Amino acid sequence: MAKAHVEACKPPVRVAQCRDSLPAVLTEPSEGLHEREGARAAIAIDVALLCAIKLIIGAYVLWLGFDHVSDDDYARTVVAEQFAQVPRLDPSGTSWLPLPFWIVGAAMRLGGRSLAVARMTAIALGTASVALPFAAMRAAALIAVGIAMALPWEAWLGVATVPEAWTGALIAAAVIGMAKDRARPWAAVTLFGASLSRYEAWPACGVLAALCVLRAFQGRAPRREVACALVAIAGPLLWMGWNLHAHGSALHFLARVSSFRRSLGPQDLSLEDKLLEYPRALVQATPEAAVLGAWGILGYISSAHLRARWRWGAASALAIAVCLVAGELGDGAPTHHPERALSPVWWLLIALGIDAAAVTLAAIKRFAQGEPSKARRWTSIPAAAVLLGWCAFLPFRYAIHPGRSDLELRSGQVARGLDLRARNVGSATITPCAFEHFALIAAWGAPERAHVQPSTHRPPTASCPDVDESAAQ
Repeated sequence: MAKAHVEACKPPVRVAQCRDSLPAVLTEPSEGLHEREGARAAIAIDVALLCAIKLIIGAYVLWLGFDHVSDDDYARTVVAEQFAQVPRLDPSGTSWLPLPFWIVGAAMRLGGRSLAVARMTAIALGTASVALPFAAMRAAALIAVGIAMALPWEAWLGVATVPEAWTGALIAAAVIGMAKDRARPWAAVTLFGASLSRYEAWPACGVLAALCVLRAFQGRAPRREVACALVAIAGPLLWMGWNLHAHGSALHFLARVSSFRRSLGPQDLSLEDKLLEYPRALVQATPEAAVLGAWGILGYISSAHLRARWRWGAASALAIAVCLVAGELGDGAPTHHPERALSPVWWLLIALGIDAAAVTLAAIKRFAQGEPSKARRWTSIPAAAVLLGWCAFLPFRYAIHPGRSDLELRSGQVARGLDLRARNVGSATITPCAFEHFALIAAWGAPERAHVQPSTHRPPTASCPDVDESAAQ
C-alpha cells in the first residue's frame, strides 16, 4: 500500500490525486473534523438567529407598553435589591425559591440596585435560555424553538422580572435530553438549577431520578446514573431541608402558599373548575401548543419511533401537569395567572408536535416516492400559509398583555419611585392599598429606606400608595 502511494504521488501529480491514494484511515478523520466544525458553525448561526429574534420580540412587547405580569414582578425585584445589599441563603424568607434572587442580586451588586438592572438581567436570561431547547431537540429544532419563543406568554415572561420563561426553557431542554445516556449528566445539572428556581421542575426531577435508577439497575454505567439521580433530586431535598431547619417543617413552603391563597378570600371554585383550571389555561393562552400537542399525542400513539424517543419526555410533561392540578385542588398552586406555570409544558408539547409533524412529512415523502416535487407541494404550501397567518396575528395578541387594566397599571408608582431615587430621599413611610407599593420601592432601589405600614386593603389607584417623607425622618 505504501509503495502504491509513493508511485501515485510521484511528480507531476495533483494534490487531490495524491490525497485520494492515501489510506482511508488517514483521510477520514480529517474529513470528519471538518464536518463537525461545519456542523458546529451551523448550530452557532442558528442559535444566534434565534437569540436575535427573541430580542426583537422582547423589544417589541416592551414598546407596546408591557412592563409586568403582576405585582410579583416588582416584589421579586425588591427582594433581589435586598439581597444585593445583604446577601443571605434564603433571600425572600418565603416560599419563593432562591436561585433567581441570587442571580439578579449578583447582577445588581455589579450594576447597581435598580429596576433597569433587573429588567436587563431578565432579558439576558430569557434570550440565552432558548439555546438549550434548540440543542436538545432533534427534528426541526429551529421551527419548534421559533414557535415556542414567539408565543405571547413566552414573549411577555421573557422580558418580565420573573423566572418562568428561562426556567421553563431549562426544564424542557433537560426533559427532552434526559433519554440519551450522554445527555443525562447535563440534564441533571440543568434540572438542579431549575428546581431551585421554580417548583414546576420538581416533577421532572423525580422522573429523571427514576430513569437513572432504572438504568443503574440495568447495569448501564451505574455510578454515573446514581450520581445523576442524586444531582436531579438535590435541589428539592436541599430546599426541604432548609425549610425544616428554618421553619420547623420540610413542607413549610406548601403551607405558606396555601395560607396566602386562603387569605385572599374564598374562591368558590367547583371541583370541575379546579380540575380544568390548567388545561383551560393551556388552550386559551397557548392554542398553538394545544394543537401541536394534540398532533404530537396522536403521533406518539401511532409511531413506535416517537414512543421510544418521547417516553420519558411525555412522562415528565404529564407529571408536571398532574402536580399543577393537584396543587390547585389543595390550594398549593400559584395564586394567579396559571399560564405562567405552564411554560415547560408548552415547550414540550410544541417540541413533540413538531417532531410528530417531521415523522408525518417523512411518511408522505415515502408514499410519494416517485413524485418528490408533488410531495413538497402537498406539505410546503399549506405549512407556509399556516405559519404566515399565525405570524400575522401575533402583533395583535402581543398587545393584549397582562398588567394593562386600570387596577394593574404601575407606571405611576414606578415614576414616583424613580423620583425618590433621583432626589436621594433618605427614608419614607409607605402605606399601600394592596401590593402596588412594590413597584414604587423597586424603582426607588433602596428597600431599606422604606418603612411599610399595613395595607388599607383598598383597590389600588394612581394615588396609591401613600408616601410620607416627613414621618420617617
